[in-house]
Parts: sequence; C-alpha cells; structure tokens
Amino acid sequence: LRHALCGCPQPKVLNECPDACEVNKFDDMMEILQSEVGDFRQLVAVDASFEVFTRLWCIAELVQAYRSNIPQHVCLESS
Repeated sequence: LRHALCGCPQPKVLNECPDACEVNKFDDMMEILQSEVGDFRQLVAVDASFEVFTRLWCIAELVQAYRSNIPQHVCLESS
C-alpha cells in the first residue's frame, strides 16, 4: 500500500473485493441520488482552515458532483 491504513480495529475492505468495498462507489451513489431524489444538491461545509480542500476524497466528490451537473452550495464557517 502507498498509504498507511487507519489504526482502528474495523476490517479494511479494498478494491480486491469490489462488491464489499465502500470507497469505490461514491460516484455511482451520487448519480443514483441525482436521478431519484428531486432537487438533489451537494452542500460543501468548509472548515475555518479550509482543510476540506486538502482531502483527496472530498475533492473527488466535488469533481464528481461538478461533472454530473449536481448543484453545489458552499457553507463557510463564520465567527
């Protein structure tokens, strides 16, 4: 593996078991939600330090929503 797995005791299921893997389905799930949920949108809750934009998983979801023409709304933390 290129990156260390988290240290929690939960069993890790990666792409070698694609049916059980949870990390390879978000684009399909977003497509299903868009087609079946009226007025489906993506809300991006941005933390004060903008760390959400340093997480690859979050960026991938933003890109998928954009490519799927899912309306996106940003909520910034305010004091």
